[in-house]
Amino acid sequence: MKNIFLFFLLVFSSNMIAQQVYGVQRGQRGYIPPPKYEASVYVTTINAYEELEKVLPKSVETFNLDDFEREIFKGLLLEKYDNYNRIVENTDSSKQARQEALKQLEIDFVKGLAVILTPDEISMFVDMDFSGKEEKRKKRKKRKNKKNDE
Repeated sequence: MKNIFLFFLLVFSSNMIAQQVYGVQRGQRGYIPPPKYEASVYVTTINAYEELEKVLPKSVETFNLDDFEREIFKGLLLEKYDNYNRIVENTDSSKQARQEALKQLEIDFVKGLAVILTPDEISMFVDMDFSGKEEKRKKRKKRKNKKNDE
């Protein structure tokens, strides 16, 4: 009698353990994936002088700026990067407010560029890529013609 009772207890308890105690698993009805975090919220500050070293030489070469225009351009860039850092560091404002402030900063910078650049040059500057990642060309292997001299 005890054996039968233990057998039934074992069978019914195994069915209960087989059910999901920890909730719905992936692929089943009712599964809600964990939230994805936006990387845009975690914007970090930039080093103004490192960015200046990337942008200034390429811009001076492209637009043929003289020394006076170069200094004005350098001042505009430094002001832009300093204001960018201030906006990003301000955690009191919402994400939306910071994005609007960054857009306004970019508009003000472009307006400031009108002092030394023509509208065509300004559009060229906005379209330029200063990421610093240059594509390396793959070298082709030289193939030697191997002929049997027999």
